[in-house]
Amino acid sequence: LPVSKTGLGGSNPSAPARILRGLGRKSGAGMGIETKRMAKSIAAPQHEESFSGRIKAWPDQVKTFYNDVRTEMKKVTAPSFKEVQSTTVVVIISVFFFAAFFWIVDLILSRSLDAMFRYFTHR
Repeated sequence: LPVSKTGLGGSNPSAPARILRGLGRKSGAGMGIETKRMAKSIAAPQHEESFSGRIKAWPDQVKTFYNDVRTEMKKVTAPSFKEVQSTTVVVIISVFFFAAFFWIVDLILSRSLDAMFRYFTHR
């Protein structure tokens, strides 16, 4: 079963890693399409280190970057309104809970320190 909302897979920390047997490293059978594309762009022959070589390589780099961004943006999913409402309620409740908790801890610490200072100063 896919782990992510998109159904494209993802990691599952509770499942052990699987080793693909019979697949050599050269075949690349375990790689996704985007991974193969990225590996090819990284392994592509580098242009000259001169200024003109970098200028000539710029359009290809921009095109590769743009295509990578488009590929990644297709994977992005926006939360539904109901999900946004529920997480907002959880955040608001958490804020009030921690505010009350820290207020109580502060009250206890300040009163105990105040009592301790009074005990030692009136001695």
